[in-house]
Amino acid sequence: MFLKKRFVNFINALGLYKRFIRTLSLVVSMICAKYDKISEVQGPMNIENPNQTKKTAVETVQAQLRDQILNFDLPPGTRLQVDKLRLKFDVSTATMREALSRLLIDNLVTTERQRGFWVRDLSLDDFRSISEARKIVEIGALRSSLDHRDDNWEGDLFAAYRKLKLVEDRLLSKQDLNLTSEWHLRNRQFHDCLVQNCRNPWLIDFRRLLHQHSDRYHRLVLKDNRKHRDVSQEHAEIFESAIDGDIERCVALVENHIDTTVELIAKRLPQTSQGLAIPLSAERTK
Repeated sequence: MFLKKRFVNFINALGLYKRFIRTLSLVVSMICAKYDKISEVQGPMNIENPNQTKKTAVETVQAQLRDQILNFDLPPGTRLQVDKLRLKFDVSTATMREALSRLLIDNLVTTERQRGFWVRDLSLDDFRSISEARKIVEIGALRSSLDHRDDNWEGDLFAAYRKLKLVEDRLLSKQDLNLTSEWHLRNRQFHDCLVQNCRNPWLIDFRRLLHQHSDRYHRLVLKDNRKHRDVSQEHAEIFESAIDGDIERCVALVENHIDTTVELIAKRLPQTSQGLAIPLSAERTK
């Protein structure tokens, strides 16, 4: 009798346990279903990556320093002291060093052992070397792009040329003489469009780097130059030959466009740099 009672109690307990498990499973399922609905509305949980913040800070500082170098707010030969710069930009020493190291890769900054970082110097020899390399890369990218031109490329080129021409027309009519920065932007966009269908990513990367260095000299010498050439006509002829698909004519026009720019800058660079107290040698600002 006693054993029978114990057995009955065991069976009842087992039944309660099974019902408990089923109830628990149901509750868990309901919670999971509710979480899934919340996830669909709010999206997945965003766990902040501490490295992402650091990366963003490095890129921000790098971009600001690059602009200051290209605009001569940091003249060639200027020493870039990490401690002063990190306080100025309100970042850590590691962040500032990484930003400067990236500019070192782009050749906008140089370094000397145990002496720190410096803004890269300017020189006529350096400019001629940049220009020679730029012409080779530019023509290679242009040929590839023209070989693969399509409707999208043509539409982008029309838009870029129109924006450039509007700025150049305003400069010619003297309605606004403070358009240098906008002209540089539109000019770069137009030339970028010419080569945007290039299928060789190495040519595009090298071209970007060379244009960045060439732009330092352009900004220095051509800041107020509007009298020494009809650059608007040069752009019009390049545009027409590209749209017509006349590859050889377009290549010849772009080569002449680059050569004319190099000639002009080479003539004016020494006197311009002297007038603005910008060194063209290894002389450095302490």
